[in-house]
Amino acid sequence: MDRDHELSAVLADDTRYRIYRAIAEQSGAEVTVADVARRFHLHPNVARMHLSKLEQAGFLATDLRKTGGGGRPARLYRLSDRVLTFGFPPRRYELLARLALQAVAEDGSIEKACRAAHEVGIAEGRRLVVGRRRPPQTRDEIAAVVRAVAEEQGMLPDLAWHEDGLHITVRNCVFRELSGADPDLVCGMHRSFLCGLVEVVMATCGPVSFSAAETSISRGADCCELLCTPARPVGEGERA
Repeated sequence: MDRDHELSAVLADDTRYRIYRAIAEQSGAEVTVADVARRFHLHPNVARMHLSKLEQAGFLATDLRKTGGGGRPARLYRLSDRVLTFGFPPRRYELLARLALQAVAEDGSIEKACRAAHEVGIAEGRRLVVGRRRPPQTRDEIAAVVRAVAEEQGMLPDLAWHEDGLHITVRNCVFRELSGADPDLVCGMHRSFLCGLVEVVMATCGPVSFSAAETSISRGADCCELLCTPARPVGEGERA
């Protein structure tokens, strides 16, 4: 079995995929067999089997933690630092991305790159909004459209409305392997994409102001956070 076939076979099982997705959504956390068995209502042996297959394929990494009672060390599973992509025929877009980012950095055109990312975010927002009977106007509608695009991009997002606006938490940096060399550039492009998307989706709420957390995945945090505050209040169930 070739590598791509092996990877796809591992994630083909629905339970195994849901376990992997749950671990990926909390990329800095470690889980045990007991944790997974309890969350997914599995026998510990079944949970261990799924975790072992994910580890063998390279999706997860493991460590051992000594127990206080002096028994066998507990095996801890966490998201692997390796990047696993597969497709047939294979594509190698990462090299193109590295070359493009290097060219942008050398040219000193970070602002231009962010503007381009912003325009792409606007285009993605329009793509989903145009297909609706009316623009999203309630909190649930707005969150659903933003989540749909963020999910498509592999961001593993959490969205929550608070008094100060919509909080977007990105659990997976889709540019993680590129961000270390120039986090200001890569994070700026990523953030600009989200801002362009949200501006379109919240168009009925007036201008939107954005505030990003100082920490980010590229700088060692477990997530990236963006606060989106519309000029006008957004209704929860009725039109705003």
